[in-house]
Amino acid sequence: MIESLTGTFADVGGIIIASILGSFIGKKMNDGYKNILLSILGFIAFGVGFESVVVYMQKSQYAVLFIISLVVGTALGTWWNLDGKINSLTAGKSEGLSKSIVTEVILSTLGALPIVGAIMAATSHNFTFLFVNASLDFVMVTILAAADGIGMMITAPIIFLFQFIIIVIATFARGALSDSFITEIAILGGFMVAASGLSLLNIKDLKAANMMPALLIPIIFFAVKGIFNI
Repeated sequence: MIESLTGTFADVGGIIIASILGSFIGKKMNDGYKNILLSILGFIAFGVGFESVVVYMQKSQYAVLFIISLVVGTALGTWWNLDGKINSLTAGKSEGLSKSIVTEVILSTLGALPIVGAIMAATSHNFTFLFVNASLDFVMVTILAAADGIGMMITAPIIFLFQFIIIVIATFARGALSDSFITEIAILGGFMVAASGLSLLNIKDLKAANMMPALLIPIIFFAVKGIFNI
């Protein structure tokens, strides 16, 4: 089990180092450069999210599942005020820290790369995808920490917990993670990543954190489908 976490440890360790490195760089950087870096990262996030939606939507076997998931999930997230709770955790820090944390967590957990990577790590000890994801995380966190400080380190335990849960599930219940399930999660992740990109670009704050409960809908759907063999 510990060996399966090799890629996860690399990812989390890189995030901690990147948070320290980025905050140091940020002290030497003026606000103009910080804003440019955040805008570039926002543009990249939007592009990555859009690409995920386009690629995986055509593979979906359930045309309206992502719509129902986003509508119901976002309604729940708004009711629970997840965005407000995250903002309260970062109160007194950099103004954009909460958006940066949400962006990094979504980018590093909801794409096909981290999900499939965690499954591959658990089932075959192949860490290629997680190492690639760790490299991307290192760059993203360095940029975000340069703009918003060492508080980006908060993302490390969140990402570790997510990958740990996926690896545990993949290890003991491999059949629970079908290609269809990964496809639906990747579609939702694409929308959330794109929403985070728009927020970083200051085009429209869609409060991506409030969308996170949307992930519960596919989990429930596939669990019911499996139990009743529908």
